[in-house]
Amino acid sequence: MKIALVGGTGDIGTGFAVRWAENHEIIIGSRMADRAVEGAKAVLQILGQNGNVWGTDNGSAIAASDVTVLCVPYEHLTSVTGDLKAFYGTQVVISPVVPMNYNGKFFQYCPPAEGSAALRVKSMLPDGMRIVSAFHTICAAALQAKDRELKADTLLCGDDAAALELVAGLATEIKSLRALRIGPLAASSLVESLTPMLLNAARKNKIKDAGVRIVSERETI
Repeated sequence: MKIALVGGTGDIGTGFAVRWAENHEIIIGSRMADRAVEGAKAVLQILGQNGNVWGTDNGSAIAASDVTVLCVPYEHLTSVTGDLKAFYGTQVVISPVVPMNYNGKFFQYCPPAEGSAALRVKSMLPDGMRIVSAFHTICAAALQAKDRELKADTLLCGDDAAALELVAGLATEIKSLRALRIGPLAASSLVESLTPMLLNAARKNKIKDAGVRIVSERETI
């Protein structure tokens, strides 16, 4: 598939690129095309020049893609969705975006009026777009370490069964990452709110690269 990582020059975009470039064409997007080109070169350097990775502006990346991943902070969400609405068509859109802030003492979840970042994405894109919220609790540093086993879960929410299956497949291409379906897109706030919780737990307890793993009480830990 052709996977666009819009706003993909940062840590999380780089992580997705190095994990998926072996099996897919990766398009790094940025507001400035030259910055995206440099980002693609950096990914290829990590991969030893192996992989189909290239960079362009965000709109062109979206238009060329089968899957678009929104690799931006919440405050930049409009710039890669509503402002670029004309570039979207039949893509599956993946949102790992989390609306949160730090109040000086702890991180807190700050959902928009729509109820979650994923539902805000839906409100800004053309009707009928297939949106899946996923990858909120995956550490970007761990993702960039290509051969590292994450031993974690990613929690998926969405309304389209085929889109959920596609994203679950992409998740399982990442070593030791398990995809669990949580519910419809309307349930995304439940998953998004885990990110500030994890950041607080990591900071208060000096835990590096915190993630989520759901276990059965019968499972040996």
